[in-house]
Amino acid sequence: MSQPRAPSLKGWILMIGVMCLRDAMASTTTDTFTVSAVITSGCALGTSSATNTTDLGTLSFGTQAALSDNVDATSSAGAGSIVVTCTPGTAVTISLDYGVNGGSATKRYLSNGSQLLGYQLYQDAAHSTVWGNGSLAYSISAFPQTTQTYPVYGRLFSSSTVPAAGTYTDTVTVTLAY
Repeated sequence: MSQPRAPSLKGWILMIGVMCLRDAMASTTTDTFTVSAVITSGCALGTSSATNTTDLGTLSFGTQAALSDNVDATSSAGAGSIVVTCTPGTAVTISLDYGVNGGSATKRYLSNGSQLLGYQLYQDAAHSTVWGNGSLAYSISAFPQTTQTYPVYGRLFSSSTVPAAGTYTDTVTVTLAY
């Protein structure tokens, strides 16, 4: 039986290289990175939280031949209701101005040229809480998790005289403060 031969210099270098390569491949190192997102408090009008809408629709009192009695109307989404999306927990105030026709907390006006018809907007179906600004704004102490729709209750006041024929309008601005 012959004795095993000692490796040559080239053999030793090859074995050392293989062992170093094996050891290099067995080592690992780790590090971390951070992932983050910042959510700011905010609100939007309309059905999308991404963009504010410029028109909430029209609260219509319909077609009337005369105004011998008050005419009541309730808004709906896309027809005068106020649709709001806010960051949950945000304190919000919804204010309505008194229109472009010289209205007040007592009475707003629809106009057809110089002809005026009195009306008012309310926060409740009983028509007991005027919806305006300041103390007449609607306040939410902590906005809920989902989009909310707030109906507007309108009352077109009766008139002792028959108004002139035509289309009567007003424009009311909704303001969200948060």
